[in-house]
Amino acid sequence: KARTYPPTRNRPAWFAAVFREKLLEARAEILALKKKYPFNRF
Repeated sequence: KARTYPPTRNRPAWFAAVFREKLLEARAEILALKKKYPFNRF
């Protein structure tokens, strides 16, 4: 994604993008679990 980790320029936008990406990944995992085990409550 970026050559420097974390980037020195535009850092807030970079963190926002990474946070959104991680949030979507977690949401996808939760939805996959709910589809796999539809009657379990988490």
